[in-house]
Amino acid sequence: HFEQMLQHRDGIEQSLTETRGHLDKLHQEITRTLEKIGSREKYINNQLESFLQEFRAMQDQLAQAKEKYREGSGGVTERTRELSVITEELEQVKSEMEERGTSMTDGTPLVKIKQALTRLKTEMTQMDIRMGVVEHTLNQAKLKDKSAMQRDMNKPVSNEQY
Repeated sequence: HFEQMLQHRDGIEQSLTETRGHLDKLHQEITRTLEKIGSREKYINNQLESFLQEFRAMQDQLAQAKEKYREGSGGVTERTRELSVITEELEQVKSEMEERGTSMTDGTPLVKIKQALTRLKTEMTQMDIRMGVVEHTLNQAKLKDKSAMQRDMNKPVSNEQY
């Protein structure tokens, strides 16, 4: 067993040596690649720095424009609401004016007034006739009373009444 362990140990050391060489080589390649990437990144950053500054400036301008738009749209919304209220009032006034114009040109009320006046005149005439009949009847009654009173006065007075 001991010999077997030594054989395995020798195999592991040999594999370790080979693997360590491969790993060192791989480490060096990775290090070189990372250095190349770092230098390319610095180069690209230097090349794009002016574009990046321009992009940031444009983002600031966009933010300012959006803020102005929000402020402006708030004013527009308020004015739109005011316009709606004024338009509603204007429509109401137009409707009233149209109604007044229609009633002024419409002869119906005038015709009704004339008809009412005609009826009143007719009723007044009828009332005058009735008043005349009542007055005539009253005068007739007064005349009858007066003539009855004169007959009574002209009648001889008898003692029987006293």
